[in-house]
Amino acid sequence: MRIAIDLFAGAGGLSLGLTRAGFTIVAAVEINKHASSTYKKNHKNLSDLCFNEDIRNLKPHKFLDRIGIYKNEIDLIAGGPPCQGFSMANGRSRLISNPKNEFVHDFVRWIEQIKPRAFLMENVKGFEQIDGGALVNDLLQRFIEIGYRNTIKLSLDAVNYGVPQHRKRIFLIGTLNGELLLEPAKLYDNKEKRFLTVGDAIIGDLPKIHPLPGENVTKYYNEPQSKYQKKIRGKIKTLHNHITTNCDKKIIEKFSWIKQGENWTAIKDRIGIKVQYSSLYKRLDEEKPSITMSNYRKSMIIHPRENRLLSVREAARLQSFPDNYIFEGGISSMQQQVGDAVPPLLAKEVAKIIIESL
Repeated sequence: MRIAIDLFAGAGGLSLGLTRAGFTIVAAVEINKHASSTYKKNHKNLSDLCFNEDIRNLKPHKFLDRIGIYKNEIDLIAGGPPCQGFSMANGRSRLISNPKNEFVHDFVRWIEQIKPRAFLMENVKGFEQIDGGALVNDLLQRFIEIGYRNTIKLSLDAVNYGVPQHRKRIFLIGTLNGELLLEPAKLYDNKEKRFLTVGDAIIGDLPKIHPLPGENVTKYYNEPQSKYQKKIRGKIKTLHNHITTNCDKKIIEKFSWIKQGENWTAIKDRIGIKVQYSSLYKRLDEEKPSITMSNYRKSMIIHPRENRLLSVREAARLQSFPDNYIFEGGISSMQQQVGDAVPPLLAKEVAKIIIESL
Protein backbone atom coordinates (compact mmCIF):
# COMPACT_ATOMS: atom_id res chain seq x y z
CA MET A 1 0.00 0.00 0.00
CA ARG A 2 1.31 3.44 -0.99
CA ILE A 3 0.29 6.10 1.54
CA ALA A 4 -0.30 9.74 0.61
CA ILE A 5 -1.40 13.02 2.22
CA ASP A 6 -3.10 15.72 0.15
CA LEU A 7 -2.44 19.29 1.27
CA PHE A 8 -4.49 22.11 -0.33
CA ALA A 9 -6.93 19.36 -1.31
CA GLY A 10 -9.69 21.52 -2.80
CA ALA A 11 -12.68 19.52 -3.99
CA GLY A 12 -10.52 16.41 -4.35
CA GLY A 13 -9.55 16.12 -8.01
CA LEU A 14 -5.90 15.41 -7.21
CA SER A 15 -6.84 12.89 -4.52
CA LEU A 16 -9.17 11.09 -6.92
CA GLY A 17 -6.37 10.76 -9.47
CA LEU A 18 -3.88 9.60 -6.83
CA THR A 19 -6.34 6.99 -5.60
CA ARG A 20 -7.01 5.66 -9.08
CA ALA A 21 -3.27 5.33 -9.66
CA GLY A 22 -2.88 3.20 -6.55
CA PHE A 23 -2.22 5.55 -3.64
CA THR A 24 -4.17 5.36 -0.40
CA ILE A 25 -5.00 8.83 0.93
CA VAL A 26 -4.81 8.87 4.73
CA ALA A 27 -5.50 12.57 5.32
CA ALA A 28 -6.27 15.82 3.53
CA VAL A 29 -6.27 19.50 4.46
CA GLU A 30 -8.53 22.13 2.85
CA ILE A 31 -9.27 25.59 4.25
CA ASN A 32 -12.42 26.29 2.21
CA LYS A 33 -15.45 24.88 4.03
CA HIS A 34 -17.49 24.15 0.89
CA ALA A 35 -14.61 22.45 -0.91
CA SER A 36 -13.89 20.48 2.27
CA SER A 37 -17.55 19.41 2.37
CA THR A 38 -17.35 18.27 -1.26
CA TYR A 39 -14.17 16.35 -0.52
CA LYS A 40 -15.75 14.54 2.45
CA LYS A 41 -18.90 13.68 0.51
CA ASN A 42 -16.93 12.00 -2.27
CA HIS A 43 -14.14 10.45 -0.18
CA LYS A 44 -16.31 8.91 2.50
CA ASN A 45 -13.47 6.93 4.04
CA LEU A 46 -11.84 10.29 4.82
CA SER A 47 -14.91 12.03 6.24
CA ASP A 48 -13.12 12.40 9.59
CA LEU A 49 -9.68 12.84 8.07
CA CYS A 50 -10.24 15.80 5.75
CA PHE A 51 -9.41 18.75 7.98
CA ASN A 52 -11.10 22.07 7.26
CA GLU A 53 -8.17 24.01 8.70
CA ASP A 54 -5.50 26.54 7.76
CA ILE A 55 -2.30 24.68 6.96
CA ARG A 56 -0.29 27.62 8.25
CA ASN A 57 -1.47 26.76 11.75
CA LEU A 58 -0.61 23.05 11.54
CA LYS A 59 2.61 21.48 12.76
CA PRO A 60 3.48 18.41 10.67
CA HIS A 61 4.54 16.09 13.49
CA LYS A 62 1.53 16.92 15.66
CA PHE A 63 -0.69 16.43 12.62
CA LEU A 64 0.72 12.93 12.09
CA ASP A 65 0.01 12.17 15.76
CA ARG A 66 -3.61 13.22 15.21
CA ILE A 67 -4.09 10.82 12.32
CA GLY A 68 -2.04 8.01 13.86
CA ILE A 69 0.60 7.73 11.15
CA TYR A 70 4.39 7.54 11.51
CA LYS A 71 6.35 9.75 9.14
CA ASN A 72 8.35 6.80 7.79
CA GLU A 73 5.08 5.29 6.54
CA ILE A 74 4.33 8.17 4.17
CA ASP A 75 5.16 7.65 0.50
CA LEU A 76 3.84 10.92 -0.90
CA ILE A 77 2.84 14.41 0.14
CA ALA A 78 0.96 16.21 -2.64
CA GLY A 79 -0.74 19.56 -3.10
CA GLY A 80 -1.16 22.72 -5.12
CA PRO A 81 -0.42 25.74 -2.92
CA PRO A 82 -2.25 28.88 -4.11
CA CYS A 83 -0.10 31.15 -6.24
CA GLN A 84 -1.86 34.49 -5.78
CA GLY A 85 0.63 35.77 -3.22
CA PHE A 86 3.87 34.93 -5.00
CA SER A 87 6.46 37.68 -4.95
CA MET A 88 8.03 38.84 -8.20
CA ALA A 89 11.27 39.85 -6.44
CA ASN A 90 14.63 38.16 -6.92
CA GLY A 91 16.51 36.22 -4.26
CA ARG A 92 15.81 33.02 -2.38
CA SER A 93 15.01 34.69 0.92
CA ARG A 94 12.36 36.81 -0.76
CA LEU A 95 11.04 34.11 -3.07
CA ILE A 96 10.56 31.41 -0.47
CA SER A 97 10.53 33.16 2.91
CA ASN A 98 8.50 36.23 1.99
CA PRO A 99 5.31 36.14 4.13
CA LYS A 100 3.22 36.61 0.97
CA ASN A 101 4.50 33.24 -0.22
CA GLU A 102 3.66 31.41 3.00
CA PHE A 103 1.58 28.70 1.33
CA VAL A 104 4.41 27.48 -0.87
CA HIS A 105 6.73 27.94 2.10
CA ASP A 106 4.45 25.73 4.20
CA PHE A 107 4.45 23.04 1.54
CA VAL A 108 8.25 23.03 1.61
CA ARG A 109 8.15 22.99 5.44
CA TRP A 110 6.04 19.83 5.43
CA ILE A 111 8.35 18.11 2.97
CA GLU A 112 11.43 19.08 4.98
CA GLN A 113 10.04 17.94 8.32
CA ILE A 114 8.30 14.73 7.27
CA LYS A 115 10.61 13.61 4.45
CA PRO A 116 8.09 11.48 2.53
CA ARG A 117 9.53 9.17 -0.10
CA ALA A 118 8.16 11.52 -2.76
CA PHE A 119 6.47 14.89 -3.15
CA LEU A 120 4.19 16.34 -5.81
CA MET A 121 3.52 20.07 -6.15
CA GLU A 122 0.99 21.20 -8.78
CA ASN A 123 0.36 24.70 -10.06
CA VAL A 124 -0.79 26.83 -12.98
CA LYS A 125 1.28 27.25 -16.14
CA GLY A 126 2.28 30.79 -15.20
CA PHE A 127 3.93 29.44 -12.05
CA GLU A 128 7.10 28.58 -13.98
CA GLN A 129 7.30 32.10 -15.43
CA ILE A 130 7.28 33.98 -12.11
CA ASP A 131 10.35 36.18 -11.93
CA GLY A 132 11.67 34.69 -15.16
CA GLY A 133 11.58 31.16 -13.77
CA ALA A 134 13.60 32.01 -10.65
CA LEU A 135 10.91 30.81 -8.25
CA VAL A 136 10.66 27.33 -9.75
CA ASN A 137 14.46 26.98 -10.02
CA ASP A 138 14.79 28.11 -6.43
CA LEU A 139 12.22 25.59 -5.25
CA LEU A 140 13.86 22.74 -7.13
CA GLN A 141 17.22 23.66 -5.60
CA ARG A 142 15.61 23.80 -2.16
CA PHE A 143 14.14 20.33 -2.57
CA ILE A 144 17.52 19.02 -3.70
CA GLU A 145 19.14 20.46 -0.58
CA ILE A 146 16.51 18.77 1.56
CA GLY A 147 17.53 15.46 0.04
CA TYR A 148 15.37 15.02 -3.07
CA ARG A 149 18.14 14.71 -5.62
CA ASN A 150 15.85 12.96 -8.07
CA THR A 151 13.61 15.89 -9.06
CA ILE A 152 11.77 16.89 -12.22
CA LYS A 153 9.61 19.72 -13.52
CA LEU A 154 6.81 18.68 -15.86
CA SER A 155 4.76 20.98 -18.05
CA LEU A 156 1.71 19.00 -19.17
CA ASP A 157 -1.50 19.65 -21.06
CA ALA A 158 -4.48 17.68 -19.72
CA VAL A 159 -5.80 17.11 -23.25
CA ASN A 160 -2.95 14.64 -23.86
CA TYR A 161 -4.22 12.43 -21.03
CA GLY A 162 -7.86 11.89 -21.89
CA VAL A 163 -9.29 15.17 -20.59
CA PRO A 164 -11.53 16.98 -23.14
CA GLN A 165 -9.88 20.28 -22.31
CA HIS A 166 -6.67 22.17 -23.00
CA ARG A 167 -5.38 22.80 -19.48
CA LYS A 168 -1.65 23.32 -19.04
CA ARG A 169 -0.24 22.65 -15.59
CA ILE A 170 3.16 22.54 -13.92
CA PHE A 171 4.21 19.66 -11.66
CA LEU A 172 7.29 19.64 -9.46
CA ILE A 173 8.07 16.08 -8.40
CA GLY A 174 10.89 14.60 -6.36
CA THR A 175 11.85 11.27 -4.81
CA LEU A 176 14.42 10.45 -2.14
CA ASN A 177 15.38 7.21 -3.83
CA GLY A 178 14.25 5.08 -6.72
CA GLU A 179 14.42 5.25 -10.48
CA LEU A 180 14.64 8.44 -12.49
CA LEU A 181 11.33 10.19 -13.05
CA LEU A 182 10.11 10.45 -16.63
CA GLU A 183 7.28 12.41 -18.24
CA PRO A 184 4.12 10.29 -18.52
CA ALA A 185 3.53 9.04 -22.05
CA LYS A 186 0.88 10.95 -23.97
CA LEU A 187 -2.31 8.95 -24.44
CA TYR A 188 -3.80 11.33 -27.05
CA ASP A 189 -1.81 13.26 -29.66
CA ASN A 190 -4.60 14.28 -32.09
CA LYS A 191 -2.87 12.29 -34.81
CA GLU A 192 -3.01 8.57 -34.17
CA LYS A 193 -5.56 9.16 -31.43
CA ARG A 194 -7.64 12.32 -31.64
CA PHE A 195 -8.26 14.59 -28.67
CA LEU A 196 -11.56 14.20 -26.86
CA THR A 197 -13.91 17.07 -27.58
CA VAL A 198 -16.58 19.16 -25.90
CA GLY A 199 -19.15 17.18 -27.87
CA ASP A 200 -17.75 13.88 -26.58
CA ALA A 201 -18.18 15.18 -23.05
CA ILE A 202 -21.46 17.09 -22.84
CA ILE A 203 -23.57 16.87 -26.02
CA GLY A 204 -26.49 14.48 -26.43
CA ASP A 205 -27.20 12.86 -23.08
CA LEU A 206 -27.81 15.84 -20.78
CA PRO A 207 -31.18 17.63 -20.63
CA LYS A 208 -31.58 21.22 -21.81
CA ILE A 209 -31.69 23.70 -18.96
CA HIS A 210 -34.98 25.56 -19.17
CA PRO A 211 -35.87 27.53 -17.25
CA LEU A 212 -32.57 28.67 -15.78
CA PRO A 213 -30.81 27.86 -13.46
CA GLY A 214 -31.95 24.23 -13.78
CA GLU A 215 -32.32 21.56 -11.10
CA ASN A 216 -29.59 20.27 -8.83
CA VAL A 217 -31.05 16.76 -8.98
CA THR A 218 -32.68 15.58 -12.21
CA LYS A 219 -32.66 12.82 -14.83
CA TYR A 220 -30.57 12.21 -17.92
CA TYR A 221 -32.10 13.12 -21.26
CA ASN A 222 -30.64 10.22 -23.21
CA GLU A 223 -28.30 7.25 -23.17
CA PRO A 224 -24.55 8.01 -23.41
CA GLN A 225 -23.67 9.28 -26.89
CA SER A 226 -19.91 8.66 -26.71
CA LYS A 227 -17.44 6.32 -25.04
CA TYR A 228 -16.39 9.19 -22.79
CA GLN A 229 -19.97 9.80 -21.63
CA LYS A 230 -20.44 6.11 -20.95
CA LYS A 231 -17.27 6.03 -18.89
CA ILE A 232 -18.00 9.25 -17.00
CA ARG A 233 -21.58 8.20 -16.17
CA GLY A 234 -20.84 4.70 -14.97
CA LYS A 235 -23.97 3.01 -13.65
CA ILE A 236 -25.68 5.94 -11.97
CA LYS A 237 -29.21 6.92 -13.04
CA THR A 238 -29.61 10.32 -11.36
CA LEU A 239 -27.94 13.49 -12.61
CA HIS A 240 -26.53 15.95 -10.07
CA ASN A 241 -25.27 19.55 -10.28
CA HIS A 242 -26.70 20.26 -13.75
CA ILE A 243 -27.31 23.90 -12.80
CA THR A 244 -25.97 27.16 -14.15
CA THR A 245 -25.99 30.89 -13.47
CA ASN A 246 -29.35 32.56 -14.08
CA CYS A 247 -28.20 35.36 -16.38
CA ASP A 248 -30.16 38.49 -17.23
CA LYS A 249 -32.12 38.44 -20.51
CA LYS A 250 -29.82 41.08 -22.01
CA ILE A 251 -26.80 38.83 -21.34
CA ILE A 252 -28.58 35.84 -22.87
CA GLU A 253 -29.28 37.94 -25.97
CA LYS A 254 -25.56 38.66 -26.28
CA PHE A 255 -24.88 34.93 -26.11
CA SER A 256 -27.17 34.42 -29.13
CA TRP A 257 -24.94 36.66 -31.26
CA ILE A 258 -21.87 34.45 -30.80
CA LYS A 259 -21.22 31.34 -32.90
CA GLN A 260 -19.32 28.22 -31.88
CA GLY A 261 -15.62 28.95 -31.50
CA GLU A 262 -16.14 32.73 -31.36
CA ASN A 263 -15.51 35.01 -28.38
CA TRP A 264 -16.10 38.65 -27.37
CA THR A 265 -14.46 39.91 -30.57
CA ALA A 266 -17.52 38.77 -32.54
CA ILE A 267 -19.70 41.31 -30.71
CA LYS A 268 -17.22 44.06 -29.83
CA ASP A 269 -18.84 46.47 -32.30
CA ARG A 270 -22.29 45.92 -30.76
CA ILE A 271 -21.42 46.25 -27.08
CA GLY A 272 -18.69 47.86 -25.03
CA ILE A 273 -16.30 45.39 -23.38
CA LYS A 274 -13.30 46.84 -21.57
CA VAL A 275 -11.67 43.61 -20.40
CA GLN A 276 -10.32 41.85 -23.45
CA TYR A 277 -9.04 38.29 -23.10
CA SER A 278 -9.62 35.30 -25.32
CA SER A 279 -11.86 33.31 -22.97
CA LEU A 280 -14.31 36.17 -22.43
CA TYR A 281 -17.73 35.38 -23.95
CA LYS A 282 -16.24 32.27 -25.53
CA ARG A 283 -18.75 29.85 -27.04
CA LEU A 284 -17.20 26.41 -26.99
CA ASP A 285 -16.77 24.48 -30.24
CA GLU A 286 -18.27 21.02 -29.79
CA GLU A 287 -15.82 19.52 -32.30
CA LYS A 288 -12.74 20.65 -30.36
CA PRO A 289 -11.44 20.26 -26.80
CA SER A 290 -12.59 22.93 -24.38
CA ILE A 291 -10.49 25.92 -23.44
CA THR A 292 -9.23 25.92 -19.84
CA MET A 293 -11.95 25.62 -17.21
CA SER A 294 -10.61 28.04 -14.62
CA ASN A 295 -13.01 30.77 -13.52
CA TYR A 296 -15.49 29.84 -16.24
CA ARG A 297 -18.31 31.87 -14.65
CA LYS A 298 -16.27 35.07 -14.66
CA SER A 299 -15.12 34.42 -18.23
CA MET A 300 -18.72 33.80 -19.32
CA ILE A 301 -17.91 30.57 -21.19
CA ILE A 302 -20.95 29.68 -23.28
CA HIS A 303 -22.53 26.30 -24.04
CA PRO A 304 -21.96 25.21 -27.68
CA ARG A 305 -25.66 25.02 -28.58
CA GLU A 306 -27.67 26.70 -25.83
CA ASN A 307 -27.62 30.41 -24.98
CA ARG A 308 -26.39 29.99 -21.43
CA LEU A 309 -23.26 29.43 -19.40
CA LEU A 310 -22.01 25.91 -18.71
CA SER A 311 -23.60 23.97 -15.90
CA VAL A 312 -21.51 22.76 -12.98
CA ARG A 313 -21.89 19.18 -14.24
CA GLU A 314 -20.79 20.07 -17.76
CA ALA A 315 -17.70 21.85 -16.45
CA ALA A 316 -16.98 18.90 -14.16
CA ARG A 317 -17.14 16.53 -17.15
CA LEU A 318 -14.72 18.77 -19.05
CA GLN A 319 -12.43 18.41 -16.03
CA SER A 320 -12.87 14.58 -16.16
CA PHE A 321 -14.80 14.23 -12.88
CA PRO A 322 -17.19 11.27 -12.99
CA ASP A 323 -20.90 12.04 -12.76
CA ASN A 324 -21.14 10.39 -9.34
CA TYR A 325 -18.82 13.10 -7.96
CA ILE A 326 -21.22 15.53 -6.28
CA PHE A 327 -20.29 19.13 -5.47
CA GLU A 328 -21.52 20.93 -2.34
CA GLY A 329 -22.24 24.57 -1.55
CA GLY A 330 -23.84 27.43 -3.46
CA ILE A 331 -23.51 27.61 -7.22
CA SER A 332 -20.68 30.17 -7.22
CA SER A 333 -18.73 27.99 -4.79
CA MET A 334 -19.31 24.86 -6.87
CA GLN A 335 -18.20 26.70 -10.02
CA GLN A 336 -15.00 27.79 -8.29
CA GLN A 337 -14.34 24.31 -6.91
CA VAL A 338 -14.59 22.78 -10.38
CA GLY A 339 -12.49 25.50 -11.98
CA ASP A 340 -9.72 25.20 -9.38
CA ALA A 341 -9.49 21.41 -9.46
CA VAL A 342 -6.76 19.21 -10.88
CA PRO A 343 -8.35 17.03 -13.60
CA PRO A 344 -8.47 13.53 -12.08
CA LEU A 345 -7.37 11.80 -15.30
CA LEU A 346 -4.29 14.04 -15.53
CA ALA A 347 -3.53 13.49 -11.84
CA LYS A 348 -3.78 9.73 -12.33
CA GLU A 349 -1.14 9.65 -15.08
CA VAL A 350 1.25 11.83 -13.08
CA ALA A 351 0.72 9.69 -9.98
CA LYS A 352 1.52 6.53 -11.94
CA ILE A 353 5.04 7.70 -12.76
CA ILE A 354 5.65 8.40 -9.07
CA ILE A 355 4.51 4.92 -8.05
CA GLU A 356 6.71 3.40 -10.72
CA SER A 357 9.73 5.29 -9.39
CA LEU A 358 9.26 4.32 -5.73
